[in-house]
Amino acid sequence: MKAVRVGASGAVEVVEMDEPRIGPGEALLRTRVSGICGSDLLDWYVRGKAGSVLGHELSGEIVAVGDGVTDFATGDRVVPHHHAPCFSCVHCEAGRYVHCAEWRASRLDPGGMAERVRIPAGNLARDTQKVPDGVSDEAASFTEPLATVVKAFRRGHFAAGLSFFGVGLGTTGQLALRLARASGASRLAGADRVASRLALARTAGAEVVNVDQEPLAEAARRLSGGRGFDFVLVCPGKADVVRDAVGAVAPGGTLLVFTMAAPGDTWAADLNGLYFREIAVVPSYSCGPDDTRDALAAIASGRVAVDDLVSHRFGIAEAAEAFARARRPEGSMKVVLAS
Repeated sequence: MKAVRVGASGAVEVVEMDEPRIGPGEALLRTRVSGICGSDLLDWYVRGKAGSVLGHELSGEIVAVGDGVTDFATGDRVVPHHHAPCFSCVHCEAGRYVHCAEWRASRLDPGGMAERVRIPAGNLARDTQKVPDGVSDEAASFTEPLATVVKAFRRGHFAAGLSFFGVGLGTTGQLALRLARASGASRLAGADRVASRLALARTAGAEVVNVDQEPLAEAARRLSGGRGFDFVLVCPGKADVVRDAVGAVAPGGTLLVFTMAAPGDTWAADLNGLYFREIAVVPSYSCGPDDTRDALAAIASGRVAVDDLVSHRFGIAEAAEAFARARRPEGSMKVVLAS
């Protein structure tokens, strides 16, 4: 079978691999759609995955199940999460699934960007969702990225009536704008420098800021009558962007740091300002089974629209071309590998 592997240089390559074999409690998935995540385009991060198969935003059809599997059958359309918690450790009992040792150790085999994927027993039983009728494979592949936004909103305690400002309007930023609107945001705005992203954000009802034309914090204060925004979600994992975004947060508001920064990156915060303005700085990493479940429900109900976010489709054999397109943000949003 074909799979997309990270080479020694960090570049992706299409390779032939043996189809994974399943055991008791497991399932074999035929991958229908696998999205390219923003993390797949972070050079420093991907280089650390040399030799592994990428892909965690996937949907597909079960083509075989192992002994003892009763909740899934051949022909089921599903979205498996690439990590699954144990549900019994101290972290799981507190709902902090991403800190569970089993969650961190679990993975799909060999990865979501492969024609066939083995879903381990823990992943199958604890965080694999059946796709409802009427939800396309493509729409279902947005479950994991939307789930990470669902979790971010939970960690940041976003609620109806709060104003929302999204910094960085790639796929995550667009999903966040749509979830904020569906959750009752009192005001909706976003910032980027890519024209096509700004145009798409306007369709979600957001006021937009081109950061090449106006400083981020100044624009946020202008749009909010000088107050700032209650909830500012920062997508780029860059210290200078996070620093600038602090000035966009209203007193008592939340700065949600969504994306990992490179090891060693630091941010010199104005601690006096954070203290007296009571700015909460909240990071949010990945998602858990509750977030996955709620994200798929939001997609299925139409509460969060995703169909228009796919801008380019490639076959798995065209992975190099797909990654090259995803690295050019103007005119592209979500780039997927589809079969």
